[in-house]
Amino acid sequence: MSRRQVRFYLDFVSPYAFLALVRAHEFAAANRVDWDLRPIVYGALLDATGLVGPVETTVKRRYTHRDILRSARLSGIRLVGPPEHPFRSLEALRTLCLFRYDQRAVDLAVGLATACWGEGKALTELAVIEEVVVGLGLDAVGLAKRISADEVKRDLHGLTREALESGIFGVPTFEYEGDIFWGHDRLDHLAARLRGELVDLGPELDAMERRPRGATRKGAPDPH
Repeated sequence: MSRRQVRFYLDFVSPYAFLALVRAHEFAAANRVDWDLRPIVYGALLDATGLVGPVETTVKRRYTHRDILRSARLSGIRLVGPPEHPFRSLEALRTLCLFRYDQRAVDLAVGLATACWGEGKALTELAVIEEVVVGLGLDAVGLAKRISADEVKRDLHGLTREALESGIFGVPTFEYEGDIFWGHDRLDHLAARLRGELVDLGPELDAMERRPRGATRKGAPDPH
């Protein structure tokens, strides 16, 4: 069986992206997948879609922290969390953009996410990013200048725009042959899709989409 390429949209600000990344190598080996890493700006997705991040409201913030701790513990993953959250992830995202065609790109993404969520380090500090880069044997010389280059910024902007055009609204999201799977807890759904299951949802999906709204909450946007 040939290997399949799957797009993996992520932003290090998301703890769920971390939970997905720590499974990335194992999942790829088990399902013969090559990851096409797509660093994107989650905040830009929220702005464009009118959504709110899970820690941007008090009640969801506390639940989200509880949820990620539960998920990590059940998976045997050490989770500490960054010094501040949310935080500016642009430098880390640009670093992944810089190296995303390198064969160690997945290791870099895992390393950056682990430094943040697994070890409690601040990805807003270039020294933390450089430590991960150097630890993988990648070239960190002049890193600050290189990730500030216009072409790197354009790459991140372009990937974020392409994500929006593909209907991506959150991270982590996986895309295979036009089908999207949102959330680290949807990797099993992705695996089923790769096995040839969950393919023919068209008729049922179209039927559901054609159904009219029976009620509209005051202030809710019209999805049509």
